[in-house]
Amino acid sequence: MDAECLQYALTEAERLHFAEQGYLIVKGALTKEEVAKLEEASDRIWHEHMANGLEPDQNLFSPDFIGQDQLFINLVDHPQTFPKVWALLNSWNIYLYHSHLGTTPQEGPVGTEIKKPLGFHQDSGRVNIELEFSPRPMLSLKIGFWLSAVSEEGRGNFYIVPGSHLDDKLHRPTDDNPAAAIPVRAEIGDAVFFDRRLWHARSPNYSPHVRKVLFLGYSYRWLRTKDNMNIRPDLLAACAPIRRQLLGQGSNCNGFFSPKDEDVPLKLWMEEHLDEVMA
Repeated sequence: MDAECLQYALTEAERLHFAEQGYLIVKGALTKEEVAKLEEASDRIWHEHMANGLEPDQNLFSPDFIGQDQLFINLVDHPQTFPKVWALLNSWNIYLYHSHLGTTPQEGPVGTEIKKPLGFHQDSGRVNIELEFSPRPMLSLKIGFWLSAVSEEGRGNFYIVPGSHLDDKLHRPTDDNPAAAIPVRAEIGDAVFFDRRLWHARSPNYSPHVRKVLFLGYSYRWLRTKDNMNIRPDLLAACAPIRRQLLGQGSNCNGFFSPKDEDVPLKLWMEEHLDEVMA
């Protein structure tokens, strides 16, 4: 991993915004060239699903996509985003625990009013039922890499309730969206970080533009992955040690809880390149 990535380290303003609001938008995280190549790789997966029965006008939710192409793996430690990931999780004992690709064609006429209520939720399923804390701990965060523009409402934006990551319950009318809910507006190439506890929901795409987004979820290595983490053997073999860590490699099961240096090359890299390393 190139130390040049440190120029994109989390700023104090970004840290404060994420802590208070539960999300962060990094403008232009991907170059136009990266977007074009990622879109081509994503479309290939979309077309494979259509060849297997997905209708052209159906929404595609494709989890565990990360190991299908080198272009996707390159996102795992992307220089513009990964330094912010380890800073927000405040750890070197981290990895990718989840990924999903979303492709949403037009779902209704342009100008259709956004339906109410949307399906607001927190990520992580039974974690939100079985942990005896209030507010519940963050545990993980996600990044959405936008391959299409959602700069206007009605393009399949996801809606969020800023600051709601500190609320275990969402207060809203039964027939409407929360009053504080806002659409996330992002341009092509933007990366949107959000705390898994942030109440959020996808909205329909009522535009002629196909909504395309890649979500990567990061957590601590002692939290079980949500995906099977199927990585093509040739791609995994070509990975540098830090990428192997991020893709779930380790010496043994105990190494996820009490890691040795060989389990966490990210820690060794930090000790070499940072003035201060988290405990």
